[in-house]
Amino acid sequence: MKNKYIQYVNSIVFVLFLGILSPSSFAQEKEKKDKKVNFAAIPVVNYSNATGFSLGAMGQVFYKVSKTDTISPVSSSGIFGMYTTNGTWFGALFQRLYLNEDKWRILAAVGAGNINYQYFQEIPVFGGSFIGYNTKADFAALKVERKIVGKLYFGVMGVYSNSKLTFDLPESIDPELLTSYYSMNSLGYTLNLDERDNQINPFKGYNISFKNNFYRDWIGSDNKFESYNITYNHFIPIKSSNDIIAARFHAAVSTGDVPFQGQNVVGQDDIRGYTKGRYRENQVYALQAEYRHRFKNKFGAVAFLGLATAVETISDLDNAPLLAGGGVGVRYMVIEKMRINIGLDAALGKDDWGIYFRIGESFGR
Repeated sequence: MKNKYIQYVNSIVFVLFLGILSPSSFAQEKEKKDKKVNFAAIPVVNYSNATGFSLGAMGQVFYKVSKTDTISPVSSSGIFGMYTTNGTWFGALFQRLYLNEDKWRILAAVGAGNINYQYFQEIPVFGGSFIGYNTKADFAALKVERKIVGKLYFGVMGVYSNSKLTFDLPESIDPELLTSYYSMNSLGYTLNLDERDNQINPFKGYNISFKNNFYRDWIGSDNKFESYNITYNHFIPIKSSNDIIAARFHAAVSTGDVPFQGQNVVGQDDIRGYTKGRYRENQVYALQAEYRHRFKNKFGAVAFLGLATAVETISDLDNAPLLAGGGVGVRYMVIEKMRINIGLDAALGKDDWGIYFRIGESFGR
């Protein structure tokens, strides 16, 4: 019964995606492609082993802040919302601005959600089991970057986050042990060397970014710890921009008194194919590559493969399990002038899988 249900859900996903890319949608975009403001939207229909069947929508408006600024990339404003059959819901607003001939970059986001998820708890002798938990959270984030020399940017950022965490365990356990409240407010800085020819959909170039966040009690954080994120993306055209190899290395590291909410989870763009939340630790490392091909009719296809691992400390890397993930996807360029794609990816991981709707390409953060 479960396999039939999954096949039915996948059929819905495929039909809806074809509906997005119907000829009438193309005609509407063709009429608007020369306008100063462009809009892209997709339904978000998915099935996850952890959250069940989900339905939502994501939309973005793309525009130039200044008519005379020919150097800055397009800015965008967006909204996202989703609901799943296990009671999870999430909503967010986000804003990305490129200003003054790309000398300033600003990213802001606010959101709230009620998330029912799970993690895997190792149990000696028995092997282990998934344990469900609920997180009610709200957050706000702001990052401001300034070009300091060449294509090198320095920025400051801040995050406000409050959450209530409740574990799904037997009622015989003391209720105070099942529920906890977390404030994870942080301040930090970022360095970003950006040599890409386009921020949304690069055809060539590379970027290297480093982010360091500090969680301290004097800014309202309940735990004292640090997070470090190192990312290297490289985009190599093969003969022409119709065929591109994209490579990515990403390290997400948390040190200090790291709470459950501050750990890193294998999944999403690092690596696609993992949706159960089984692999989470203080540190996650991922290496992957993606082949991108553009057909002449605005359609495109991608194939990707990668490896990831999750460890408590870097000294555990020698014995850490390697987690492979890979899959394929389809693309359609809805706004050709701005290189804006919408797409659908399907990926397999170790005893796991995932389906991903997107506006824009992977390796974009």
